[in-house]
Amino acid sequence: MRRRAEGRLREQHPETGQARTEAETQRLVHELQVHQIELEMQNEELQTARDEVASGLEKYSDLYDFAPVGYLTLDPEGRVLEANLTCASLLGIDRSRLVKRRFGVFVSAADLPAFNAFITRVFESKAREFCEVMLLKEGKPPVEVRIEAVVAASGRECRAAVTDIAERKQGEKDRLVLSKLESTGILAGGIAHDFNNLLTVVLLHIDLAQMHIPPSEAWARHLELAKKAAAMARGLTQQLITFASGGAPIRRVTSLAGVIQESVHPALSGSRVRCEFSLAEDLWPAEADEGQFGQVIRNLVLNAREAMPQGGVVSVRAENVVLRSHEIPSLPPGEYVRVSIADQGVGISKAVLPKIFDPYFSTKQRGDQKGMGLGLTICHTVIQRHGGAIAVESEVGVGTTFHIHLPASRKLLAKEKASLPTILPRHGRILVMDDEEVVRGVIEATLRQMGHEVEPVEDGQRAIEVYGNAKAQGRPFDLVILDLTVRAGVGGREAIQALLKLDPTVKAIVMTGYANDPVALEPERYGFKGILAKPFGVVELQKTLARIMES
Repeated sequence: MRRRAEGRLREQHPETGQARTEAETQRLVHELQVHQIELEMQNEELQTARDEVASGLEKYSDLYDFAPVGYLTLDPEGRVLEANLTCASLLGIDRSRLVKRRFGVFVSAADLPAFNAFITRVFESKAREFCEVMLLKEGKPPVEVRIEAVVAASGRECRAAVTDIAERKQGEKDRLVLSKLESTGILAGGIAHDFNNLLTVVLLHIDLAQMHIPPSEAWARHLELAKKAAAMARGLTQQLITFASGGAPIRRVTSLAGVIQESVHPALSGSRVRCEFSLAEDLWPAEADEGQFGQVIRNLVLNAREAMPQGGVVSVRAENVVLRSHEIPSLPPGEYVRVSIADQGVGISKAVLPKIFDPYFSTKQRGDQKGMGLGLTICHTVIQRHGGAIAVESEVGVGTTFHIHLPASRKLLAKEKASLPTILPRHGRILVMDDEEVVRGVIEATLRQMGHEVEPVEDGQRAIEVYGNAKAQGRPFDLVILDLTVRAGVGGREAIQALLKLDPTVKAIVMTGYANDPVALEPERYGFKGILAKPFGVVELQKTLARIMES
């Protein structure tokens, strides 16, 4: 080999056969040494480039495999040529079992025609196409995904991205429900005030009538039944207020176990359904509105009762749970109290299940207190306003389970104050302001029946004038009762500020049918000594007067 190489060298360069001087020889040796070093350097650069390519390939392989979306390469028949780990994870199988299989076998039967049409469009149109299908996941519930694909330059395969859209779909459903709730809230907020005014009139007139009729008379029973009906109407009003923009929960640290038990028993009273409780002894407290949360429990237990007309068992379970990130899409990770209410009823069909939280949707026959389609909507609203989530799982013929998650609180429970005995207020002079004549009249009659001297006025401006004149004449009022909202006039919020300037020691009570108004939530902050939340009866009126007039 060497002789052949030397011969070729002599043919190409005849001068090489001539004798060389020592200087020429040294120069050639030097050039050879330089060329050797250059080759070594080139080899090093080549090795570095190879390492960089291998590192880049590894990096991009990781990016491909662990991307937040699934990646696929499909042929025109929908067969998987290549897939990343995320895509295999979406389907719950090993990647080796996915490659070379038709992707259509993982698509639900209902969505398979749409998927096949999608693959055809991708290869025919040469443009980016998308479809949304339900994928079957081994051993787990189906997952809804969006597939976007575009054909490769060769035309023999397409690249596809598969995205889990369950969280987005749930968000869309929640926004739709909230939109419906907002329109319902406008209606509810508009009628709640007037409804509570009328209930106040009814309750006080019933109480006045009961004062004049001995309990032994037959009419006394009719009055008591009317009073119970008015109390039920008051509960309905409170449910309507939940929808209104002012229906935010008044939250405080609460032991949920007690609220759950107190709410379940009345809902099952008189039925053949019994309850089995499983409440963790170390159940974490939660910051909750006891009234609203109790309303949720009652509604869910009533639903369970109606699902088992022949009787059965309702299981109520409460436990501490720690949620991981994205375990429940709408909730952040952290500590929660989970309340589960399960029945053994007829169950809910898959077609109906997505609609059960929609306002006015109901499968019940319409009748007394039934079929209005607001019970579960109220539950959804209340739990969301508490920063929690409510979900349902059901199987026809087996039963239904509702799961509630409320954020747990590590704050200490406040100790309950011992209730003081009711003291009848002393007789005094009371100024009453309300723009509704029927409300003003019945409050005046009730206070006079109690022995008080009463001065009724129709708006805040008149109340300020009357109060100032009485103080100047040396006959001041012992108490002022002001309606918070006055149509086309001065309401209680403005009136109390003027009265405080006239008399910093004024004792004033605010009345309102908007129980969640800022003034109702913190009356002392606005200068009031207490609140009468409409509707109220004689007992609530007496207790409030006793507390403030004797303070």
